[in-house]
Amino acid sequence: MQIFCFDMMMILCKERGIGPGFLVHDSHIFDGVDERQIAKALEFTAKEVEKLGYQYIITLNSDTLPDNSLHNINLDNYILPVILTDETEEGGLFGFRF
Repeated sequence: MQIFCFDMMMILCKERGIGPGFLVHDSHIFDGVDERQIAKALEFTAKEVEKLGYQYIITLNSDTLPDNSLHNINLDNYILPVILTDETEEGGLFGFRF
């Protein structure tokens, strides 16, 4: 959550015209964090990025997403429908199989 708080400070710097205008994190940002805290963090972030025109990208596994009853936002509005899989020969990332 310390990194998340730093990210929020970076997002708020957008009001002063400094910073890159976007941040990207992988799933480790919420590693070991309680589901309720994740829900509150995502809820807060959604409000701030919409207000400031910021882009905040977090990659999460579907089992990390908080239960729908824990938050006041519809996460489906923020989830991109891209699914990466290696189950078929067409699967992979950017045309590469690992």
